[in-house]
Amino acid sequence: MRRRSGTTLAAALAAVALAALPVGASAVILPATTIDGPSEEIAGFGGVAMAEDGSGGLVYLKRVDGVPHVFVSRYVGGHWLAPIRVDRCSPSSTQETSTGEAHCEEPYAASWPRIGAAAGGELIVVWATPFATSPSTGKPIYELLASVLGPGGEQFGQAMIVDRDIEEGTGTDPDLAVSSTGMADVVYRVIDTEKVGISLLRAGDVPESVRVAHFDGQRWSNLGAINRDAAVGMRPPTQDNAPQIAIGPTGNGIVVWQEPDIEGVARIWARRVFSSSLDYVMPVSAETYNGAPITDDADAPSVAFSRLGQAEVAYRQAAGPSSPLPGPRIFVNILPDGESANGGEFQGAVVADQAVSGGRAAYVGPPSIDIDEKRSMLLLYDSNGTPRVIEGNDKGLAGALSLGSPFAGSEPNAVSVMNPEGGGIAAWPSVEAQGHPAVAVREGFPGGAAQTALLSGGAGGEVAELAVGRSGLGDGLIAFRQGQLGNAAIVAAQATAPPDTFILTVPKGWVRPSQATASWAPAVSAAGPLTYHLVLDGRIQPTPAGVLTAHLNPRGLSSGRHRLQVLATDSDGQSTLSAASTLLIDGVPPSARITRAQGDTAVRVGVLDRFSGVDRQRVSVSFGDGSRARGRTRFAHRYRHPGVYRVVVHVRDKIGNEGVVSQWVSVR
Repeated sequence: MRRRSGTTLAAALAAVALAALPVGASAVILPATTIDGPSEEIAGFGGVAMAEDGSGGLVYLKRVDGVPHVFVSRYVGGHWLAPIRVDRCSPSSTQETSTGEAHCEEPYAASWPRIGAAAGGELIVVWATPFATSPSTGKPIYELLASVLGPGGEQFGQAMIVDRDIEEGTGTDPDLAVSSTGMADVVYRVIDTEKVGISLLRAGDVPESVRVAHFDGQRWSNLGAINRDAAVGMRPPTQDNAPQIAIGPTGNGIVVWQEPDIEGVARIWARRVFSSSLDYVMPVSAETYNGAPITDDADAPSVAFSRLGQAEVAYRQAAGPSSPLPGPRIFVNILPDGESANGGEFQGAVVADQAVSGGRAAYVGPPSIDIDEKRSMLLLYDSNGTPRVIEGNDKGLAGALSLGSPFAGSEPNAVSVMNPEGGGIAAWPSVEAQGHPAVAVREGFPGGAAQTALLSGGAGGEVAELAVGRSGLGDGLIAFRQGQLGNAAIVAAQATAPPDTFILTVPKGWVRPSQATASWAPAVSAAGPLTYHLVLDGRIQPTPAGVLTAHLNPRGLSSGRHRLQVLATDSDGQSTLSAASTLLIDGVPPSARITRAQGDTAVRVGVLDRFSGVDRQRVSVSFGDGSRARGRTRFAHRYRHPGVYRVVVHVRDKIGNEGVVSQWVSVR
């Protein structure tokens, strides 16, 4: 059973009844769940992914008969499902049985697993595995494979070849990005130590190509190497200089990587990716600062891509003795979406935070950046052990915020997720009050408030390989390995945001109680399914389940102006109340007043409607002496002879409410 915290449905309804529920209720950081382990068979963690509909999964390595294989735990309907094996069928291991059926069992060790998620529970996984032995070196030759679990599927399909030759699989470190429509791109490194004609500009450089492959939903196509200069060597592969990729809903995206320039200084470069093609190379990192050259390496690129096509890249810039910088810094550079500014080049790298203490001895950890379609940005990094958050928008960067629990452990990686309505999620390795390793999570809200949590699982121990899956709606799946290899566990948690704001529609103008209806657009949420309740004048109304249109009960629906809202509640009990709409109800006909005049020898008739208004063309008066009048709201009539007369007034308002008013008058 999923534990819930924050605003539960019962509490939300009670709050609404008191007319005190805010438009957006508190978000939830769910307790950590141990997916697998602790076990000596856990061999590594590969990441986590989340789609906009809240589905997702995580991938890790686990030994079977002593050989590491790829396993995935799916996240569906707010629950983590039992892990399933992915690398069961590859093209090199498929055989036919005596009955002609395909049978396969991948016997080789897997490495470098990565995962992406699309709507409907679809998951895409890539990994590396050896398939042959080099005749010249006698060493294994690796291939990069991928497999897909389709929407609603239970097992991954047969593996597809992404790249049939990635040499020895050293430093491959792939980064996989999947769009909401199921298209994917993967960037990875291939080191060919036997390649000739490569200029190694610095000691330790290696011949390396950075490659990109694209998945169109059916098959993979290799787009080839993206290096700016294939004849120049690269820095030895590390986690901090691995290439990164991000894509939008249409499959277009951007890839960033580290590569030395002609002087041998490692810079950050980028290319836009257009499905099956690559754009030109663009410089990202700054070459100068205050007019002086930067000659130290830049590394740790982090990239985010908005729905509209804006990219933001954060990276770390080292600062040696001759650097014009006062110390290491995080830089940010923006590639506009083409609507607000020129999308053909980056605007220029700027320092994200000048207030880093410690001078050249300061420590700055790898950054994590995310943006939304409103061009708002959230950047998180480690500054001398203190978590720092930089926020920004199209007008520039805001001041840095120092968060609570410090960074701790040997891995300074951080992860961040934007909430489109403001705020977001930040997570980083930290420690509990007793000094035990944990993951610190901070969730900020649009109004500026925040909640925090410390997560841990398994048998405890070091936190490593921290990753986050972003839904794009402010929700995130946070996952990591806890414990050293040999007694490690795979741990995951979810930080959720309330449903997104949505639109409520009510009839325009005045309507009868029987015509009182409301309809609303579905609230976007990664924690479905959602339930909806009509809220009339601060009170919950019975609302059928699973509908987006409802009739209000006409009984007790008095005439006048009413405040109508809809409360959307997700599976975590988080609620969002729509903006109020005014419902105009008119259930009564106009009133008619008959008064005596001129010494009781005449009468006056006045017709009035306080709601939809009088339909004067349908007003008629019979004065009882054979005289009649119509088409007005005020009448006067003088009787010629004494007697007792019955005055009858027929009234109707503009939406069809009709009535009859009669009164006897005596004339002397």
